[in-house]
Amino acid sequence: MLTKLTGLVAIAAAFLAFGGQAASAEEVLLRSKQSGKYVTVANGLLAASANSASRALRLDMQRLDGRTVAFRVVADNSYIRAGVGGGTFLATGSPHARGWERFHLLALGGSAHALKSVQNGKLVRAGVGPGWRLAAVSTGKPRGWEIFDIVPARAVEPQGEQARAGVSEAVRGAWRIEQVATAQTGHLVRLDPALSQATRVDIGAGGALRARAGCNTITATIVQHGGAWRSSAPMQTKMMCPDRAAMNVERSFTQALGAASRVTLRGSRMTLKNPAGETVLVLRRL
Repeated sequence: MLTKLTGLVAIAAAFLAFGGQAASAEEVLLRSKQSGKYVTVANGLLAASANSASRALRLDMQRLDGRTVAFRVVADNSYIRAGVGGGTFLATGSPHARGWERFHLLALGGSAHALKSVQNGKLVRAGVGPGWRLAAVSTGKPRGWEIFDIVPARAVEPQGEQARAGVSEAVRGAWRIEQVATAQTGHLVRLDPALSQATRVDIGAGGALRARAGCNTITATIVQHGGAWRSSAPMQTKMMCPDRAAMNVERSFTQALGAASRVTLRGSRMTLKNPAGETVLVLRRL
């Protein structure tokens, strides 16, 4: 019952973040049509200054109603907002999607779009100031620096040789299992502290994962690129586990690892989600 109530509270919180509106999302990158450079974060503000997709800021573009959208940062779950400072610059860090966090999406053909701040009615322009920063400052018809390509993240995921096993530095190291979706029900549950302390997940630079979640050692190979995550089929030793709770953690961890397709990091925690956007595993750094 506690698990179900926790899930309902989370759903309600997400609903309130959008002012009572449900949202569908797609992971995207923004690229300036004028310069061909991707939008990233520079000195705390958004700027069209990244030379490659691998350095771009990954965003969940959430469609609220009609042409209104909000952008959630994949890495930390905060929202993009305009109206920062006297220059109405764009920045990350907002906990909700309300006035300054909402934009009208104007389709201009193909992948080209313009963004208009719902709050002040002005177009978002890149190339503002010395750092190619983004700000909601333009009026009139969108042109040049006001036009952005919205690039689906799946279109720039590494393929073939580029998809070799390996993980970023932020993912490497030793972790402990804090929450896992149970193999029996799929509900996300928090482990008892004693069970959690008995777990350990080590991830190496080459993508080698070695975990102990119960009585057996589990190994897998991870391919991680930005927010994308893929695991080989987990292998494990065949020791019988007399502790039923530990055995359930082991089984649930193995299933969650294989189901995960997206990863986000925030502070000392790493969260893995399945293709439906449901959290299946939360790890805490040791």
